[in-house]
Amino acid sequence: MSLIKKSYQIVAEDLQKMIEEGMLKPGARIKTIDKLAEQYGVGKSTIREALSQLKARGLVESRQGEGTFVKSDATAALKKLSTLTVSNHQELTHLLQVRKIIETGCAEIAALAHDEKDEAMLREIVNNMALCGDNEEMSRIYDIQFHMAIARATKNPFLNNMMESISEVMNYTIRDSRNLWLYSKDGSASRLYQEHMEIFEAIRSRDPKKARRMLERHLTRVEKALEANLL
Repeated sequence: MSLIKKSYQIVAEDLQKMIEEGMLKPGARIKTIDKLAEQYGVGKSTIREALSQLKARGLVESRQGEGTFVKSDATAALKKLSTLTVSNHQELTHLLQVRKIIETGCAEIAALAHDEKDEAMLREIVNNMALCGDNEEMSRIYDIQFHMAIARATKNPFLNNMMESISEVMNYTIRDSRNLWLYSKDGSASRLYQEHMEIFEAIRSRDPKKARRMLERHLTRVEKALEANLL
């Protein structure tokens, strides 16, 4: 079965449907990457990306030397995905509006105000994001750290305090928005990393307009993922 572009998303949705319908039960071993690639008529990288999405949604897990398995709590994870209601959507949307106002300004100021220590910290965080692989929990933590580090790089204590004040709720909303991003047709872990790298490069290059633009584009794409999956 040959798939067109966004094939990793189609594969992920098909495998998720099999889990939802009980064709793949908790604890079941998923076919090998080679066999799945042959089954769907796609490359191995497509299958890896599809499995990464399922891991990010808490549906499957990799076991060293054994393969990929449906998680024992996959049913609970599916229920959690389905409970992202309009109320949750409103909360996510409201926070994204606040983040757009605060963070685009932070990125613009940080591009001019940051020092070598800030640059080193941001570089370390994005490098750590690249090394996370399928560990969505750690990737999310670095995601939050990245945005907080930008606020600190402004050297403006008021902006830093504003970000600190919403950091706890950001922790939960970033988790949900990342899951929805990875679920959306345009979302992928690699693209999330790339967008953070672009923001970092704009700040490192001391290009305030580009830094603002890159961060606003990133949050706008996340916002579109929410609209596509919750409305």
